[in-house]
Amino acid sequence: MVSSSETLICVQEDEPAAEIPAKNESSGRWHVVYGAAIFLGAFLLFQVELILGKLILPWFGGTPAVWTACLLVFQLLLLAGYSYARLLAFKLSARSQGLAHLLALGGSLLLLVFLAFVWPTPITPGENWRPNGADNPTWFIVRFLLAGIGFPFLILATTGPLLQHWFALEHPGRSPYRLYSLSNLGSLLGLLAYPFLLEPLLRLHAQVWLWAALYAIFIGLCGSCAFRTYSRDGGERASRAVRPTGAGSAAPRPTLYLLWMGLAMCASVFLLATTNMICQQVAVIPFLWVLPLSLYLVSFILCFESERWYRPSVFQALFVLLACVACIYPLPSSIAGYVMALVLFSGLLFAACMLCHGELARLKPESQYLTAFYLSVSVGGAAGGIFVGIIAPRIFSDFWEFQLALLACCLVVIASAAQDRKSWWHQGRRWLTFAALTTLILVLPAGLKIFALKWFVFPDVSRYTAAGAASIVTILIFFSERSREGRREERIGVRASMLTLLAMVGLTWIAPMIHNNMNVAQVRNFYGVLRVQNIQPNNLLRLVHGQVVHGYQSLDPELRTRPLSYYGLNSGVGILMRNLSPGVHRTGVIGLGTGSLAAYGRPGDYYRFYEINEAEIPWSAARDHPYFTFIQDSAAKVDVLVGDGRLSLETEAARGEFQRFDVLVLDAFSGDAIPTHLLTREAFEIYLKHMNGPQSVIAVHITNKVLNLAPLLGGLAKSVGLHGMHIYRPWRPEASASSDWVLLSRDPTAFAAPEIAQAGTPLPVEGPLPVWTDDYSNLLRVLR
Repeated sequence: MVSSSETLICVQEDEPAAEIPAKNESSGRWHVVYGAAIFLGAFLLFQVELILGKLILPWFGGTPAVWTACLLVFQLLLLAGYSYARLLAFKLSARSQGLAHLLALGGSLLLLVFLAFVWPTPITPGENWRPNGADNPTWFIVRFLLAGIGFPFLILATTGPLLQHWFALEHPGRSPYRLYSLSNLGSLLGLLAYPFLLEPLLRLHAQVWLWAALYAIFIGLCGSCAFRTYSRDGGERASRAVRPTGAGSAAPRPTLYLLWMGLAMCASVFLLATTNMICQQVAVIPFLWVLPLSLYLVSFILCFESERWYRPSVFQALFVLLACVACIYPLPSSIAGYVMALVLFSGLLFAACMLCHGELARLKPESQYLTAFYLSVSVGGAAGGIFVGIIAPRIFSDFWEFQLALLACCLVVIASAAQDRKSWWHQGRRWLTFAALTTLILVLPAGLKIFALKWFVFPDVSRYTAAGAASIVTILIFFSERSREGRREERIGVRASMLTLLAMVGLTWIAPMIHNNMNVAQVRNFYGVLRVQNIQPNNLLRLVHGQVVHGYQSLDPELRTRPLSYYGLNSGVGILMRNLSPGVHRTGVIGLGTGSLAAYGRPGDYYRFYEINEAEIPWSAARDHPYFTFIQDSAAKVDVLVGDGRLSLETEAARGEFQRFDVLVLDAFSGDAIPTHLLTREAFEIYLKHMNGPQSVIAVHITNKVLNLAPLLGGLAKSVGLHGMHIYRPWRPEASASSDWVLLSRDPTAFAAPEIAQAGTPLPVEGPLPVWTDDYSNLLRVLR
């Protein structure tokens, strides 16, 4: 992603418009106005990304793909803003530039005022914009963001480059780099202020109105700069006759343009892929969106601020070493493990961005080609967003973007080093040839196994050995003494070593994807990657969403109707279902999974599942040959509806169709990421409308490694008049998982059964407990 502060930072050197003579009076106050407009514009640009991302995140089950789609829209709007700024700066006179931008600023303000009377807020469309099951999530997000914030965001995107250009015209010979620093500072503060200040203190509705008020102030500041440019002397047309500095230098080769775009695209893909990686492993909260984006922005600032920050050998070594560690890092199973994973992947992202942006800064052209350079960077960033947000989910069955970005970063760094005659690519060591052959021997077995040579024994320890050997080779390459002149044989050695190292990393990452005997079926869509896996020798099928298991079923005919794991007989929901009063019951379930809960159905019972992810339905609810047969084998009547559970219940209530559930199960959480709109006071008010009576029970599945949701359920229970029972079962081999459930009911006698009373503890409802609403939620407060 290319921020507004990253474009045209040297625009005054590229085909400058005719200079406007500075007036004699002191213009110190205008320095403050220019700085304030650029700072506030960058601040608002990044604030609105997080505000709108949080707004629409719950509508799609909390999946990280929501943020990826949002970033895609923002990248395209930034590219459009860059093009607009360049068009004004080099096609119109200074006077016309000011007038045109005044009209654009006024138009955006009038649009927000008009929408404030039509929509709930100036940038959030009304309830009729909520998605339904038939909407394509990516295109819905694109339409929603373009309608809500498209024009104002475009104006904000033009601010940095355009105002720096005007400042350079008004003050010829003075560098606008101070304004550039202010822009970067505004971007970072906009990112960091949201999770630590805005989100905990203000409701979402108030956040939007505060943003709109600050945008009006920004219009005033930017408009005054535009009016000053319009009213000053000098209506000359931008002159293309003035020869730019360095006009005699050779034009960049086409391959260099491709390299610029490749480096920018690689950094963009790495940013989005790492964000997906982190959010899949931890939780989808704005703080974790902010961290990768902040590191990306900081790397750009450092690389373009000064050459002293970018040391190729240091960051190349750091990148490869962290890549090797990432290859062998186990999946986190504790809070310390999550923190280490966050540090590891964040460090890898920073090293990769420093390499890509450092090479961009080193390869920047003479001044007359700077706009082409920045345009290439913008195109590359947008291309990365398109690849991750639109193309990859349609052509890959798994999250391959991270691995491909890792390999692409190695390739573009090697290509950049080949451009520099002083780099390690053109120097070598004889002993590196031997190191390359040693590494190749370690990698060869992995390569053989990829091609399904089943007879070849490849123990898992070889993976660690290969990664360790690669780390040693890397240290030797970058920290050994270098000769001043390398012969041809030596250059071949170092190149072979690096290419072999690249092959090792590629094989280590991609081999498990290609060669996975456990996978029976796999599909990827907007909501993530789903896998059906055959677990031997336990003779089990399991459904895996990302890295989280969503249920098991035994393949043993005598045991296949028995619910397992989170839904087992001794889990909270299992104890509840086995202790329901005699008679026929109606059960609603938000979240399908394997359909395990249908196993508790008895003749005459009715089960109604709500599932937003259509990919799960054929595997668990197909009439013929599903992988999981709980629904097919159930004695109850079962219906499965496609769509978000809460939105479906809202729609049914609006039509007067109340379901009269005896039990409503909330189990729609994608691993450790939760759709917050299912756990708000307004959501529980909707659930209660569909309950059969005071003794009806809402069962909430809160098994989670990262978030402690029990206090939140206590606060919600108190706010809507419910009593609660918390039932936690630690991990046991026979259950294949731990389970954590909260049972809620208006009548405490619903938990009077001895087994329920013995298994659970009353849910605390006293003290300063959090309560979420549709307008306010703070995930930081419920982190473990």
